[in-house]
Amino acid sequence: MTVTPQSASASAAGHLVGGGNVSVGWSIPHTPASGLTNITFPLTVNRATAHEAGVYFAQQYSFAHGAGYTGLQPRSNSGGRERLHGVFSTFTAGASTTDANCHLGADNGPGVSCGVDFDGVYGHRYAITVTRTGTDTWTGKATDTVTGASTHIGTYSQPAGSGNIQGSQGGFVEYYAGVPSCSTMPRADAVFGGPTTTDAGGLSGGTKANYEYGDCVGRSNYHAVNGGTGTHVTRGYVSGSGSRVTSRTTPPPSPSPAPHTSPNSVGPAPQSKGSVTVSPGHGLAETGSGPAAQIAGAAAGLLAVGAGALWATRRRSRLRHTSNG
Repeated sequence: MTVTPQSASASAAGHLVGGGNVSVGWSIPHTPASGLTNITFPLTVNRATAHEAGVYFAQQYSFAHGAGYTGLQPRSNSGGRERLHGVFSTFTAGASTTDANCHLGADNGPGVSCGVDFDGVYGHRYAITVTRTGTDTWTGKATDTVTGASTHIGTYSQPAGSGNIQGSQGGFVEYYAGVPSCSTMPRADAVFGGPTTTDAGGLSGGTKANYEYGDCVGRSNYHAVNGGTGTHVTRGYVSGSGSRVTSRTTPPPSPSPAPHTSPNSVGPAPQSKGSVTVSPGHGLAETGSGPAAQIAGAAAGLLAVGAGALWATRRRSRLRHTSNG
């Protein structure tokens, strides 16, 4: 399905303006024709992100018949603890659930929405996994790869014959609640890692940022660094501490460098592509990411995703995300 990306709408909020979105794409080369029974999306919501509801860091996925998305949203601190919100949804008509974290309906349409608030740690990488746990049953969870703490997001069942997860799709950073103004946008700072699966002996892919779209384009302080198997996306001004981030005139350091690698190590010079920088000499420390040739294949697959993969934005409610996914 091909849908032109739509800008965020803040008409219900009156004085707010739409914050716009960022398009990302992912692909796992050599995905079996039968699809995948599990996929893991590495995602780090960095500390500079404003600790408040309103931004969604998401990866979409398609079944042979149907689709969904999963990801993380920041929340306000509570009791001195940092909080995150996990989301796991399907837009497939006829989907069902008995999970307490889930309810029928997704983005004002058919499907199932699952969501849960939990004590999280900004700056820790989370493994967001989607796993087939029954013939047509799928479960989403978020695991802190530093502490090992795992949070169940939800479980739903697809209609019979929906099939497995396909090998490429798109994702996004969405300002779903609108913003007071483009110049006072809450800060969004996250690293999307390359997806992996244990199927077919273990496969790895890549994620890359494409472009920003919708409202505040060119005024959002948007920057992205594509390097290794993933991408580091930043947007907005007001950080988690309430301090203001100044506009960048030079690219930020390479995203999530490996602990043993200096972000200033010698490598090919970054190639500027508008507000997206490609850093071929720096990786994202995605362990077990596979050979460079495989990632090159992933990049080719991402080109097929593009704007059309963001079909879900057509139906997304700007307010629904503040509750249960």
